[in-house]
Amino acid sequence: MQRPLVGVIVGSRSDFNVMRRGLETLRVMGIPYVFEVASPHRNPERVARFASSAGERGLEVLIAGAGGNGQLPGTLACYTTLPVIGVPVDATPMRGEDALLGIVQMPPGTPVATVGINQSENAAILAVQILALKHARFREVLAHRRMNAVQKLDKLRHDLQTEYPDLTDPNQTSPLRLVSGDEPDTDPGNATEEATPEPPEDRSDRIRPGAVLTDRGVKRMDPAHLVRTPMPQEPASAASQNATEDKTPEVPALRTRSGGKSEAEQDTLDGPPPPDTRQVKKLAKAQPERPQASLSPETPAGVMERLLEREPPAPPGDFVEVPDDVDTRVFKVDANAPDVNVLEHAMLVILEGGIVAIPTDTVYGLAADATNPTAVARLLSLKGRDPSRKSLSLLVGDVSALDTLVNEVPGPLERVLDEFWPGGLTVLFERRPTVLADVTESRSIGIRVPADPVALQLLQMVTRPLAVINTAMGRGGAATTPEDVLARFSGRIECVIDAGKCKEGGTSTVLSVLTEPFEILREGSVPRSELASILQDRLK
Repeated sequence: MQRPLVGVIVGSRSDFNVMRRGLETLRVMGIPYVFEVASPHRNPERVARFASSAGERGLEVLIAGAGGNGQLPGTLACYTTLPVIGVPVDATPMRGEDALLGIVQMPPGTPVATVGINQSENAAILAVQILALKHARFREVLAHRRMNAVQKLDKLRHDLQTEYPDLTDPNQTSPLRLVSGDEPDTDPGNATEEATPEPPEDRSDRIRPGAVLTDRGVKRMDPAHLVRTPMPQEPASAASQNATEDKTPEVPALRTRSGGKSEAEQDTLDGPPPPDTRQVKKLAKAQPERPQASLSPETPAGVMERLLEREPPAPPGDFVEVPDDVDTRVFKVDANAPDVNVLEHAMLVILEGGIVAIPTDTVYGLAADATNPTAVARLLSLKGRDPSRKSLSLLVGDVSALDTLVNEVPGPLERVLDEFWPGGLTVLFERRPTVLADVTESRSIGIRVPADPVALQLLQMVTRPLAVINTAMGRGGAATTPEDVLARFSGRIECVIDAGKCKEGGTSTVLSVLTEPFEILREGSVPRSELASILQDRLK
């Protein structure tokens, strides 16, 4: 009996149902495999054991079906150096898109290949292609499968040629079907149309850029009447403006937005003709690229000049100026079962460098992508902190994120994390020196897995650590309601997830594991006695 070469793992029955076609493909191609059922949430030790022992068992490729367990492929990659292929499964209201994003957006250091949603058969074929790089016999298997695919296409082509000979004839030049004759008659009067109510006046016309369909066929448009995007140019002379005044269509008035408010509508002005290509290239080299902004109804050159003058110069150093005209959007969700569409919107805001206010067990916090230096600097500036003095804590979606963030997870701490994560325990680790230097410059970093359903599900969708600061300003405490957040940060952050008032509770307990014995730096919602019962003499 051949030893297994492919390991297949799923976390739920719905994942298994999708993986059936992939398993059947492996069986037909003669690829021995082993199968496992494990979840990174319910039994992470089984997932770790399956991945870490895969090489010793002779496995060479791992395939993971990821539906509600979107982190499963990344978790496998943390415990093995074997190739890992993720199959996103349609098992949630997002129809598999959340699993797909969770696979392709793995943090640095956890490379995972992926296929289309529910495409387990493609994952099986990709696994065989990887095996074929080492085992010559699998190349013959792939060649045979490819030959079968070519034969199926040839049969389809033959069937189509038989059923539609006029449509599949490569010499066919007219869209009209002819009643008789192998070649089209040169006299249009001898041709009879079928299923065409009215032939075009000129049958040689084809639809090209700048052409439109009318009730009489295809009509070529004068290029002078095509709409052009305004380009920066030098102001035209009065004579040239008068010469083109009759030919230039009016530009409709536009409204610009600032801080979510509309300005007064401005007068409509006629623009000059499109600029010369050489002039456009010359101006494009002279002006640096700048973010797109709302255009006012002036000449293209005037609009561009005003926008360039309006934008303030970039401040020196690493300081990032916090905008005060952001359109802050508020989304109300069920605190225990948040709408996945709202979480997806918040995820996209974070991935684009925005800031989102989220509930974090006891208070609202401001969260940004910890791997985005600009977003982190902006987060610090919101609280008036000097970005050069970086010191932020992280929220992560599960314990597997520690593998790429910290140097070591002490053995005795694993039971503590299993017991109190997710929950109110922040652990101070020694971070890896090559990651998150924009979050903190010290060798330590505080990390926590929140228990709040909104924050936890958002983290699992983003699949990146979030840098978080509290919403306390001045002498006031941290915000516990979305109204408090808006009163302090409206117009300065992109999104607020309104999950109602936060539950009453203390702050998180901070445990330092930088040295042994471990030390409690702040006692909070996790009592010292419960930590001592697990750590015993390893706790001061």
